[in-house]
Amino acid sequence: MPQDHDIYLAFDPILGRVIYQKEATGRIKAKLSDNLTWCFCELCEKLTEYSAVRFNPVVIKRLKNGNAKLVPITEKMISLGLEKAKKLAKHYSEALSGKYGPHKASQMIARYGDLVEMRADRSVEGFLEYIEPKMKFREHLLHGELAWTTRLPGSSPDSPKPSKLYCERHNPRRSISSRRAYQRDRRFIWEYRALMEQIWSQGFNTLTLSGWDIEDHAFVRREAYKQVKALRAPTSTLDDFLSKGTMTQAEIARELGISRQAVSAAIKRRALKNLHEGKR
Repeated sequence: MPQDHDIYLAFDPILGRVIYQKEATGRIKAKLSDNLTWCFCELCEKLTEYSAVRFNPVVIKRLKNGNAKLVPITEKMISLGLEKAKKLAKHYSEALSGKYGPHKASQMIARYGDLVEMRADRSVEGFLEYIEPKMKFREHLLHGELAWTTRLPGSSPDSPKPSKLYCERHNPRRSISSRRAYQRDRRFIWEYRALMEQIWSQGFNTLTLSGWDIEDHAFVRREAYKQVKALRAPTSTLDDFLSKGTMTQAEIARELGISRQAVSAAIKRRALKNLHEGKR
């Protein structure tokens, strides 16, 4: 039978034990396979609970009977990591000058960095800024094993696992307030997606957005969510304007203080709602 999950090493900070966490496939795997958007909440621009955990791995030391403990990072580890980072940056600076041939700098980026995460910054300063935390963590890792925590910081023992789809604010299983936020924003998910598409389209046409830049992805989601929030409040007022039929979308947007794209998304949503009601 085909395996329906992947397994990775995890650490339970409350129990102080090493466990093997199962990673579901299917819909979740499809989301996680997107190198740029896997970490974002489905309903806003914030990171999912799961990605917040994955972005902060820990170093553990195994004890007897399956127990484990966290290995704290020390000043010595930090200083050694910084020293290695500076040496690499110096070597990279020399490589940029052509001292080691025309391809050495690119080879160093391929080995130690990620051009997407570096936002195409090939400068010595950008390289050093990127590898400093990497070298610190690599030094830290010499004293234990890499693992990921199974819970959010400060969560209770009976709290749900970190969500791979939603942030802490929108995870309906996290709290009563997050369930309310989920139910409120879930109703506008199609407007949210439509607004993102429109913002991307404008950005591509004006050459102000890049699809490979994760910061641009965060910006688009943030702007779309901001418009959705503005759209939620004046729904009845928007209906009043639309019922008159004498104002353009741009004029309505100016009156309500929201974008024309948000008005367009609201009109589409209203049309779909009327269509569904007409079929009943």
